[in-house]
This record gives sequence, structure tokens and C-alpha cells, in this order.
Amino acid sequence: MFKPHTMSIIFMILIILITGCERKADPLPQSRIEEKQSPSKSKPIQMISQVNIDSIPILMYHSIGNNPSSTLFVPPKLFHKQMEHLKNAGYHTMTFKDLINWKTGEMIPDKPILITFDDGYLDNFTIVYPILKKLQMRATIFATSDFIGYPNHLNWEQIKEMEQSRYVEIGAHTRHHAELTKNTPLQLVDEVWGAKQKMEKRLGHPIIAFAYPSGKFNQKVLQVVKRAGFEFAVTTKPGFAVKNQGFLTLHRVRIPEGQPMAAFIQEFP
Repeated sequence: MFKPHTMSIIFMILIILITGCERKADPLPQSRIEEKQSPSKSKPIQMISQVNIDSIPILMYHSIGNNPSSTLFVPPKLFHKQMEHLKNAGYHTMTFKDLINWKTGEMIPDKPILITFDDGYLDNFTIVYPILKKLQMRATIFATSDFIGYPNHLNWEQIKEMEQSRYVEIGAHTRHHAELTKNTPLQLVDEVWGAKQKMEKRLGHPIIAFAYPSGKFNQKVLQVVKRAGFEFAVTTKPGFAVKNQGFLTLHRVRIPEGQPMAAFIQEFP
């Protein structure tokens, strides 16, 4: 695969010491977690220089379903309408792998946008994935590695199917949805590196994007994420992603459960 950077050797040693056997944990209920590909054939993608793109919207979702008691759920019909609007308005969905071109100053599509989902819930496969295929749109799912295969969460076979379709990219969201700022140094390395290594071993390719659970991080967390080799990391800070935020602290636009379509259209004309 690929060799870790020399600066990361000490972190690899820590992982070997503390991940000899994986600890089990029950996934948090959705209500408690963060109150939280092929391009279209019908329309050629217009390429423009990234220097004309000052900011890129990264949309943040969690679960697509009907649950009025939780702000994490966006109703399926509403989500479908939102995606149809973005498609019809000329937005081009990107993955973080595509976003490397933005980072390096290369060409990217006109009206770029990223669609992200945190936690890796089952409805990302049963509801979101069919909509993405129908509309030929792409998205990134930040999965919590040690909850993969748990009830109401994605399993490895579903993840591999979505990846192979090229409509879905998988990112890391720690091992156990830990609040990283409260972890000890060893726990922090385990949660970040452990998730990355487990997912890379199961999927056979680098995992380049990371989402901070509940959006919480500090300088110690940031350094571990950087040394783990992630190209990008996203927070829950509101707003469009801008380069001067730092590629490991990019902002996102949370899409709330009850947002009217008129407001969505106004935000993304």
C-alpha cells in the first residue's frame, strides 16, 4: 500500500501497543449522537480554474428518515427534493478525493458541492444510495469504524458496494464516536489511527477524509489527525469551506430536519 511518513513512526508504535485486540462498544443511539460515480451523461461538466472558487459548500447530514423527535433526521422526500434541486441548478457533487484538485490549485467543476453524512447509518445505504444512483450524484459517508456491522449501521459489504459504484466515498469518524478532546494521548491515537488503519485494511485503499465527532477538536487532536495522514478533516462549524480555514478544519453547512425547500433553494440557488 503506502509507507507512513517518518514523523508518524512513534504513532504507529503506539497503535501496535494499544490495538492488539479491539475493544467492543455499543453504538450510541441516533438521538444521542451529535444533534447533529459517474458524472451525468446528459450534461457535460464545465471545468473552471479553482482560483475563481473562493469557497465550496460541504453539506452535513446524518440520517435520512422520519423521526420528528430528533434533529438528526431529514425526511426522505425532502432529501430527494433537495438533491433534485442541486442537480437541476447545475451543482456538481464532488468527493474529497476530487477536492485534492482544489487543494493543489488544479481544475475543478463549476458549482462544486460536497454532500456528507456522519456516523454511517443503515439508511445511508437503503435510502441515500438509490437516490445518488438515480441522480448520478456523489457523496461521502463518515463511518464510525467499530460500529460497522452493528444494528442500524452500515456493514462492510454495503460499504464496498457503494464504493465500487463510485457514487460514495468513505471517510473516518473515529473508532467509537469518541469525544476526542477528552481522550488521553493513547486513546486519541487509538481512536484516530485505529479507525483509519482498520478501514484501510478492510477496503484496500487510503482513507483521506476525517470528521470530528460532534465537531470537537483542539490542537492536540489536530496534530494526531495530521500525522495520521488525512488530507482533509471537517468540523461542525457553520459556513462554506474556505482554504484559509485549514484543510483539516473545514466548515460545513448543517441541513436541518425542518428546513423548507424555499430556504434550501435560497441558500443554494
